Amino acid sequence: MTVARFEPTGKHVFVGTSSGQFNLPTYGPPAADGAYIEQELEPTYRFSDPINKVAWHAISYSPDGEWLAGGAADNATHKIYIWDIANEGQFAAALDGGREPLTHVHWHPQKPSIASTTNQGNILIWHCPTPERWGAFAGGFEEVDENVEYEEREDEFDIVGVRQEDEGEQALRKQKEEEEEIDINGAEEKGDRGDYWNGDDDEDIAWADDEPDDDLPGWKLKVIMEEESDIM
Repeated sequence: MTVARFEPTGKHVFVGTSSGQFNLPTYGPPAADGAYIEQELEPTYRFSDPINKVAWHAISYSPDGEWLAGGAADNATHKIYIWDIANEGQFAAALDGGREPLTHVHWHPQKPSIASTTNQGNILIWHCPTPERWGAFAGGFEEVDENVEYEEREDEFDIVGVRQEDEGEQALRKQKEEEEEIDINGAEEKGDRGDYWNGDDDEDIAWADDEPDDDLPGWKLKVIMEEESDIM
């Protein structure tokens, strides 16, 4: 036996052996007169690392007694194994703390956190981070299971006047618009296209007329004509 630890209620004790096993013995109730009962205890559960088969440096219970953490006595790695005692002792997870060998492991008395120490004097804190919850919300901030694509009606956001048209009136109006003939040749031109360039309402054009850029003299490229006789 290398290590032993009682659970928080004191009803069970875990025993670690040099062969790489954790044993949870089952023992009967104490005698009425408090006398010591000598009997051979049979383990209820056996926990081990079937691959490495290393011994155990330390073990620790969770505050509720439903989880067990065991620190492996491995000189090359820092390993912590977690078992679910409440679920028939199933293996839950393995924590890897690097290359510094583990010397001790202890569960927080109130929080879901584990502290382990190394032979180099370092203390490692292990905890289970709370996952972020991403949810979809309806218009009234009511959480829904998944995003729902909203399909709007054809006339839902149309502005039709003070009185809302019903479906019959809307269909009749659209039918009349589609049946109406469009006279391309007889259409009258509305507005003067030249009004856009008159500059009455354009602030940039008005500013250019009031304050022209006369601070720089004008410059033109001088063209020199040479006769062919001069070139030869």
